Amino acid sequence: MADIETLLGVSSVYLFGRRLLDIEIKPQVYGAVPEVGANNFLRKQLIADGACLARIFAFSFDGELIELNRPTIFLVHGQGIDPDDPPPTNVQGETEYKRLARSPGSSSRTGLGIQSKSFAEGTRVWVYDKTDFSMRLDIDTGTLEQILLGADVDFGFDPASGMARSSGGMARSSGAGARSSGARSSGGMARSSGWKPRGGSDFE
Repeated sequence: MADIETLLGVSSVYLFGRRLLDIEIKPQVYGAVPEVGANNFLRKQLIADGACLARIFAFSFDGELIELNRPTIFLVHGQGIDPDDPPPTNVQGETEYKRLARSPGSSSRTGLGIQSKSFAEGTRVWVYDKTDFSMRLDIDTGTLEQILLGADVDFGFDPASGMARSSGGMARSSGAGARSSGARSSGGMARSSGWKPRGGSDFE
């Protein structure tokens, strides 16, 4: 990558991470999917040469390095480039460690004018324009109770009977009915109003 500075750098986003080796994007699969719409921006990114997935740890934009709270998988292309320049050497060919300590030396590889930390070994960088289309995959791990039941099932609770499943089921069925009719907000109302105190007025 040439060490040059252009107007494109104003709009560039630098993604720092490592390519995933256990997941492969197969562009030929998308040929069987009907094209919907006129632009197909995401399809073009998926079928482009070298399309792959990488686990991104940080990114830089507008001269600032931002570390992600949780590393996230992004669609990238190719192997990426080394964010650190080749080690600087003197006229004798010896590595100049004082200069190496200030790495990276090329802002065209990082988008940064100054940096106090070095990147982990094996880190690569992919450079895109901020208006480019991409794909982000947020992956969660845990037990089914945590990542399925806890995330998508609303268990109601009736303190009078100590039973939870029946009232939760009623709330869910009414919520599903609301969703099927196209009213998500009413589905939320069904969940919140799925339980009422048994016997007498609502205000006791």
